[in-house]
Amino acid sequence: MKVMDIGEFGLIAHIAEIIKKRSSKTSYAWNHLCLGIGDDAAAWSTSRAINLATTDIMIEEVHFDLKYTGWYDLGWKSIASNLSDIAAMGGVPLYALVSLAFPGDVEVENITALYQGMVGVADNFQVVISGGNISFSKQVIISITLLGKAAGNKLLTRAFARQGDYVAITGYPGLSAAGYEVLRKKLDIRPNARKIMLDTHLRPLPRINEARILLKNGVRSAIDTSDGLVADLTHICEASRVSAAIYETNLPLHPFLNEYFPEKSLEFALTGGEDYELLFTAGKAVMDRIKNRLSCPVTIIGEIMSGTPGEVKVFDKHGKSINLENKGWDHYRSRL
Repeated sequence: MKVMDIGEFGLIAHIAEIIKKRSSKTSYAWNHLCLGIGDDAAAWSTSRAINLATTDIMIEEVHFDLKYTGWYDLGWKSIASNLSDIAAMGGVPLYALVSLAFPGDVEVENITALYQGMVGVADNFQVVISGGNISFSKQVIISITLLGKAAGNKLLTRAFARQGDYVAITGYPGLSAAGYEVLRKKLDIRPNARKIMLDTHLRPLPRINEARILLKNGVRSAIDTSDGLVADLTHICEASRVSAAIYETNLPLHPFLNEYFPEKSLEFALTGGEDYELLFTAGKAVMDRIKNRLSCPVTIIGEIMSGTPGEVKVFDKHGKSINLENKGWDHYRSRL
């Protein structure tokens, strides 16, 4: 059955039923929801807290290609990318508003899969999909607004990096770019390597819990790696009015990255983006505590300096600066 066969309001009722059936009802967000899907606006009660809001849009043939991305994965990633923004602030995600536009000949089962993917990752972090909008479009467009709150009275921001801080990252940068390359070129690789790369690219798990641990242990400056490691560190340096150095020999390159993409591993790690890891800065004592309290890998890859604000240099094993053709994703310069 196609969407045009059941119409806008039939589809909305179908989506509401998916969310009702598949969502957990025990979270803080559900217990404070007054009105969800079906009214002119969602409504919920709030406590005295610092509120957070982020929004992101995914456009077919700009951010994704349905030749490589399934509908479930598309739903998962659209929510996950917004969750990662809340993670970068050390916050608690609560409610998602979903606006969709797509052609009328899209199959209902595809929209069903899309929302199942959304609920799949949202439930991991007790987030309620509480409303949105649907419209016709010649291509698929997904716009998410995610609302949350600070865990306490402190936030992670881009503006608190200081000279002498170390620069660290969670996980393994570059795996998402590798996953996209596997999809795009239909590469035949071992199942375990394929799963790790594709899961990182299509079904990322934002570092919500890890970010709150960073905040509790003294980290004040962080960002998520959505645009690329160098580009995102540049954002921190610009906001904090500092510069930074990254050392190639310190980068945590996953063994599969070196095995399957030896000539591109450095490029993927530095500029690939969409890893949704946490890139953060802190002094030595804080870094030592963090390494003992996070279950995921944490690697110090560089340091903050007092040079030209916003400047990020990458040094190779010989201490020479590496010239990068691009630093990461730019909506007006980058394309799939």
